[in-house]
Amino acid sequence: MLELREVASVFSGLPARGGNHGSAQFMRLADLTELKAGRMPIMARGEPPEVARALPIEDGDLIVASRGSSTDVCTASAIIFGAYISLDLYLVRPDAKRIDSQYLRAFLELPAAQAVLASEKQGSGLARLPKESLEKLLIPVPPLNRQRLIAALALCFEDERKLLKRLGELKESVGRDALSRTMKGPEVKYSRRSV
Repeated sequence: MLELREVASVFSGLPARGGNHGSAQFMRLADLTELKAGRMPIMARGEPPEVARALPIEDGDLIVASRGSSTDVCTASAIIFGAYISLDLYLVRPDAKRIDSQYLRAFLELPAAQAVLASEKQGSGLARLPKESLEKLLIPVPPLNRQRLIAALALCFEDERKLLKRLGELKESVGRDALSRTMKGPEVKYSRRSV
């Protein structure tokens, strides 16, 4: 087991400057929620950050919520590449030579890892996960080929969950439609007879 900081770099978010104007995009906690739900986020705009720790999101990065009851995690996708993270998020950049990004995400989403992260949150209301607590999280690090197999299995389970959710939504929609048509009864057409 290794600490997260031994296999990945963790960066804190920044405030967006510019009042929704500017050339830079900033991903917020609400945008992470939208991505997790499969929707397109509407990111805030601002001036590009001028600090060295401000890194644009790249392929392979993970975005981790620093606030909230659960510690949401998502993998960076093309729609957020180049954006910067806001204050309520952490950017986790795995060392590709040591840990697979999808494997790390699968581990961070496990109930046991979520419980450890929840126990480390501080504050009342919308509790915050300190960066140091995330960096010290112990991660099992098997060989890369095994990590990739585990990551592929996790993606299969995620795809199955999405399909089952979609199937449930379609089934509910068809059921409502059938009930609606049944309640209306058969359509009776009246016509005048010629005399």
